Amino acid sequence: MQTLARICIQRPVFATVLILALVVVGLFAIPNLGLDRFPNVDFPSVTVTTTLQGATPEEMDSEVTEEIEKQVGSVSGIDTISSTSSEGVSVVTIQFVLERNGDEAAQDVRSKIDLAIPNLPEDAERPIVQKFGSDAAPIMQFTLSAENTSIRDLSEYSDKTLRPQLESINGVGEVQIIGGRLRQINVLVDPYKLRSFGLTAVGVRDALRRQNQQVPGGSFDEGERRLSVRTQGRATSTEELRQLVIKDQSGSPVRLGDVATVEDGEEEPTSLASINNKPAVVLSVRKQSGANSVAVIDAIKAKLKEIQPTFPAGYTTFITNDQSVFTKAAVAAVQEHLILGSVLAALVVLIFLWNWRSTLISAFAIPSSIIATFALMYSQGFTLNVITLLALTLAVGIVIDDAIIVIENIYRYLDEKGMNPKEAALAATNEIGLAVLATTLSLVAVFLPVAFMTGIVGRFLNSFGLTMAFAIIVSLFVAFTLTPMLASQWLKAPKKTAGADGGHGGASKQSGVFGALERAYASVLRWSLRHRWVVVLICIGTLFTTVPLGARVGGNFLPDEDESQFIVSVRTKEGANLAATQSLLSRIADDLRKFPEVTDTIITVGSDPQQTQNKGDILVKMRDISERKTDNSQFDLMARARTLVKEHYPSNLRTLVSPPNAFGGGAQAGLQFVITGPDNRTLADAANKVVAGLKATPGIADADTSVIVGKPELSATVDRTRAGDIGVGVGDVASTLRILVAGEDVTDFPQNGEQYDINVRSLPRFRSNASLNLFAVPSSNEGVGSVTVDQVTRFAEGTAPSTVERFSRQRSVTVTANLVPGTSAQTVQGKVQDLLKQQNLGLQYQGQFIGQSRELGKTFVAFGVAFLLSIIFMYLILAAQFESWLHPITILISLPLTVPFAILSLLITGNSLNIYSLLGILVLFGIVKKNSILQVDHANQLRAGGLPREQAIVQASQDRLRPILMTTIAFVAGLLPLVLSSGVGSGTNRATGGVIVGGQLLSLGLTLVATPVFYSLFDDISLGTKRLRKRLFGKSEEDEENGESDGDGPGGAAHRTNGTGGSPSIGGAEPRNEEPGTGGRRELADAGRRTTAPDDQNAAAPPLVSPPRRAEPQS
Repeated sequence: MQTLARICIQRPVFATVLILALVVVGLFAIPNLGLDRFPNVDFPSVTVTTTLQGATPEEMDSEVTEEIEKQVGSVSGIDTISSTSSEGVSVVTIQFVLERNGDEAAQDVRSKIDLAIPNLPEDAERPIVQKFGSDAAPIMQFTLSAENTSIRDLSEYSDKTLRPQLESINGVGEVQIIGGRLRQINVLVDPYKLRSFGLTAVGVRDALRRQNQQVPGGSFDEGERRLSVRTQGRATSTEELRQLVIKDQSGSPVRLGDVATVEDGEEEPTSLASINNKPAVVLSVRKQSGANSVAVIDAIKAKLKEIQPTFPAGYTTFITNDQSVFTKAAVAAVQEHLILGSVLAALVVLIFLWNWRSTLISAFAIPSSIIATFALMYSQGFTLNVITLLALTLAVGIVIDDAIIVIENIYRYLDEKGMNPKEAALAATNEIGLAVLATTLSLVAVFLPVAFMTGIVGRFLNSFGLTMAFAIIVSLFVAFTLTPMLASQWLKAPKKTAGADGGHGGASKQSGVFGALERAYASVLRWSLRHRWVVVLICIGTLFTTVPLGARVGGNFLPDEDESQFIVSVRTKEGANLAATQSLLSRIADDLRKFPEVTDTIITVGSDPQQTQNKGDILVKMRDISERKTDNSQFDLMARARTLVKEHYPSNLRTLVSPPNAFGGGAQAGLQFVITGPDNRTLADAANKVVAGLKATPGIADADTSVIVGKPELSATVDRTRAGDIGVGVGDVASTLRILVAGEDVTDFPQNGEQYDINVRSLPRFRSNASLNLFAVPSSNEGVGSVTVDQVTRFAEGTAPSTVERFSRQRSVTVTANLVPGTSAQTVQGKVQDLLKQQNLGLQYQGQFIGQSRELGKTFVAFGVAFLLSIIFMYLILAAQFESWLHPITILISLPLTVPFAILSLLITGNSLNIYSLLGILVLFGIVKKNSILQVDHANQLRAGGLPREQAIVQASQDRLRPILMTTIAFVAGLLPLVLSSGVGSGTNRATGGVIVGGQLLSLGLTLVATPVFYSLFDDISLGTKRLRKRLFGKSEEDEENGESDGDGPGGAAHRTNGTGGSPSIGGAEPRNEEPGTGGRRELADAGRRTTAPDDQNAAAPPLVSPPRRAEPQS
């Protein structure tokens, strides 16, 4: 690097071209990086959804779910399998290990499903296999509504016009319609008329299939022509359907219209939606895997704006969920913090050096390094997201550090040695080169392990670690090229009187406030060196506070983030239908809109995969955070919403109030704990006891279980003996009930190029308990006449579970809860485990956390490994740089001392240990270690020049105090916008910035003293080791002076420059080897000069290049 610096100083145009090339490439890379909220990460997860109309949860579990789990269980790379069986719907979720390719996993699952299909019930629809990941959740949702327009018309327009146009947009994967009711031809049969004509519902279904079909008849040649034959037997109007003959009775045709009402209607609703209690349909957009969310959303908005003029009169859209809004605001805020932090960091340089030229030179390092980093980010396929931009913001203080250290040292050479700018630039860069190189490489060692962390967190933080490493490496290059070149061209030697060029008038650094601070520091340092064990005990006591402080702070997965919206999920009493559920949610939404902070409410009912009719969500949209008072945060309003529901609505409501899932999707509880075991009743009891314990725990809200009982059910039991006697099969009874109660799509109705379902069902007035007995069932015994359901079936009302859950192919129950802000998830998880253990259920019953709760534990393990690897790599790099096994320990001893102060800063600011604050601690390690490197490296240089140890320690610490304070305060200034942020994304910013700023400022005083003290202690250990070797092996002092050092002393190979601790300079000028006296003796000896020392402990280290023999120091 010194060679590169020399070339750049001698060839300024060459240096400028080097940096400009990097900047130009970076500028061209910026538009191509893309914008997103999070890095594009593939979480390989596959869902299999199967529908069997009318089947109970137990039937779905035993006949569908078990078979699917059995087949897909042999797919390689499975992490977990979970399933939920509800009425008519089975959803199996297969979570794969992160190393598994998601597309390949989905294909393997499809292959296994093909094997399972023959074993599924005949009437089950073909299972739908979908790959799900962080990019499979909806990125945008909007409503379509209109005054005096039916939901059917809105649905048809959405399905036939909007959806195709949106799905044609590049990057759009799927558009789902919620709350829609598509056109359907309904054949509503009258059971009485069926019996009067001797017909059954099964007979009507079969007749429709026979009479309404289009069948190809092959082809034949006629001369030179080849003609195709096709039987056109489909009805093209409802009147034609009514005229279809379904039975010939004694020569008289029985037509469909004789036994049924045929109407051009709409399908039975499975979900409902409304905006501010006005009926609407919701269009939910998912992106294609790998597509950029913000770019896709912008394209959707542009398309909607383009087709808006073609909308039917009165049709309006309203965007209810737009991930790009938060993303753009969060990214813009971080960009603003990046720029403001850069300005503040540059101002710190100006305040310390009071020289605008030095300030500009240091400040140039920021845009040069950051812009060049964009090119490296582009090469790795990264996007501009909250993770990478956070890395760049934190890097601002780091990239300017190297420039500050170099420029400060150059400035000191100009000020104190009187060198010309080129000589000062080269000599100062050479002197500080090792320290800058060591700090930079060890900083890279801090962040590279983050890039290779395991688990979901590792996938997200991969781009953080690499972006930081890229910025740091580029800043090192800039510090040895642009900075010394500009210094040699722009800087001037300070005058002794105030000059017009912005210099400080030659005021010595020992004068004024800084001089007083430096002298006070030297006094404290000398006292500490005389009372080293006092400092050691203080350090040990500080370390012992880590555990109690950590226990008080607690741990969470993510910091709380105000996104100006939240979701109120409500489950009403079992058996409630869509209309009843929507009515209740509409009342709650009306009350929520009375809060002045609420702008809109969007209701969806039955939109979950199980299409649960008594469950719905209210999306509550709030005013922007900038328009609200500080005591009206999203979390304050969430608490008020809980109170509202609890105090004004039935106590049997099951409510979950949550922010939207950060990775997409709907509401999700912050705590999820699944209990598995063989017996459903035992599982339910265990889960209820855990919930009772959680409800009694402060800081817990919405505690609940997935155990849902009391769903009303009408059970039909066929008398097999009686049915067999009269020729009725069990399947005939089941088919009759399913057709007349649930309805069945039997054939298609073509019109204008579209196909519409023809559904057979009983008239609404016959769908009741009393009417079921009247349904006629087919019989193979013609002699018995008409047979009704009540002749072979007994009905009994009862209750049944609404869902049947499995986890790892065992029956399971899930406990869910939310945490009030300020509550530690780590503490609550321990409480949950204790509540389960207290029940002594035996080894057959196990509990484990899932979702974010599971990732929390993995996060701390992953960060623990990253911390350990960072320390190991830093030690190895420093050992190689200093050619010493002990000096790296001296430097790294400051790292654990910062942890208690970092945790204390979390306690003061009200934050917790989460993935962002843990990142802050990693950054803190890198910054604190840089300070120690500066102290140790300079002390080694001074001792190599002949200065006694204690004087070298004090002088080195004084010499490096200004750059340490400059880099520290510049870094803190660069992070102040993050710490003080209050808008979008402020939770993340404060979590990271607060721990760095607080930890850095609170620990600075102790580490400035601890590093010199431990340097002195470890040097004593080194001397003691040498004396022991001398006694054991008879090694002479002369041998040691001739270079047979163990590498632990200050005269190691890493410092073999010119024997004076300096480096060669331009024009033959001597390197700086003496300083003006500032407290204590500073007798810096030239090579060969005799230096006196008070005792053996402060004996001078042997010179790096053997000088003429000199007298040994006197004891």
